[in-house]
Amino acid sequence: MTGTPPDRRGEPSPLVFHLSAALSSYGQALMAAPRAADPAFPWAPHLAPSAAALGPDLDRIEVAREIGARMTATLRGIAIWHAHPYRREVIEPPVVWTMGGARLLDYGAAPGASDPDGPPVLVVPSMINRAYILDLQAGRSMLRWLAGQGLRPLLLDWGVAGPSEARFTLADYGAQRLLPALRHVRATTGRSVALMGYCMGGTLAAGLAARAPDGVAALATIGAPWDFASTKGIAGGLRAMLRSASPARIARQIDALGAAFGFVPVEVFQTLFALVNPLQAVLKFQKLARIDPAGHSARQFVALEDWLADGVPMAAPAARNLLIDWQIDNQTAKRTWRFLGGAVDPGAIGVPTLAFCGLRDSIVPPPLSIALPRAIPGARVLEPATGHVGMVVGSAARSQVWRPMAEFLLAHAG
Repeated sequence: MTGTPPDRRGEPSPLVFHLSAALSSYGQALMAAPRAADPAFPWAPHLAPSAAALGPDLDRIEVAREIGARMTATLRGIAIWHAHPYRREVIEPPVVWTMGGARLLDYGAAPGASDPDGPPVLVVPSMINRAYILDLQAGRSMLRWLAGQGLRPLLLDWGVAGPSEARFTLADYGAQRLLPALRHVRATTGRSVALMGYCMGGTLAAGLAARAPDGVAALATIGAPWDFASTKGIAGGLRAMLRSASPARIARQIDALGAAFGFVPVEVFQTLFALVNPLQAVLKFQKLARIDPAGHSARQFVALEDWLADGVPMAAPAARNLLIDWQIDNQTAKRTWRFLGGAVDPGAIGVPTLAFCGLRDSIVPPPLSIALPRAIPGARVLEPATGHVGMVVGSAARSQVWRPMAEFLLAHAG
């Protein structure tokens, strides 16, 4: 059971950046207000009709008042989140295997599971955020819902890296955590195992299916990045920013962080995403300020925001793989990414494959994710009209992702 009050002080991180970015953007808007009616003003196309309705005599005092109201709403939204009584309270399923900081949670033995001996599914989450996004809260748990359909999901929770993982590359995580977890599930169940990967966990799961297919029955991915050539969305902005610096310089900075802190702090990744989309957090908390803080929507907002704030540090070599080998060098799509002893060729994946590529995914937009199933012979693609996190916890997740996922895994799992 969890339920310890989260420490939300200083969140959303980096808080000073979020607030200063908002003030800077709004300040520029105030200075540009006198030119708002100029036909040459670079309004975004979808804002042009509204801009035309403002007329030639836009009152800068009114603009300043609106800026003040929006900043007040932002601060009120953050204060609502900080004071909200929500705590994540779930009964965790049994832990059936551990190695280093990683552990394997058996959702086939969780309350509500319909078949503890159902077809086993090894679930591989991202490493950047906590694994429990797939088991966020009552009624919003993809893994518990799948277990209720007769499957036996086993979640590989990477956990908080310790001294044994301090020098791990992604290949080390594959060889010393992911592959042993698969072998444990196969040995204890006596069955072949389906793989289900979310975000970068889907990329790692694809690498496992390509390089160590023994005992793998099927592969399913949700928002798995593959072709980093795209410059669209948040991920594209991040890549453009990284590519503006020398890979060698970035590697030195990552190594320096690892040497200073033992790992790359989670604040580094939070700052990178904040730099790409500086107003995202501000707009989110303005939205929270407009809804009933005691209502269901506010509770869901707080649950998700608590998860986003609950990040984990990453081993410096693994961070180099993610930010340089994948994001900058695009080794995945070039098929030069080495994992489990060799280069990963998705064309070598011979098991039934289903990939979910969200049409509104700004973290891993379709050009970035759809390249993976297109490279896998016979892979099937579904494109839900939702975003990256929405595919697993959004209002349409059950109908557009969970249900077709269950049907696929029940048909192809061991």
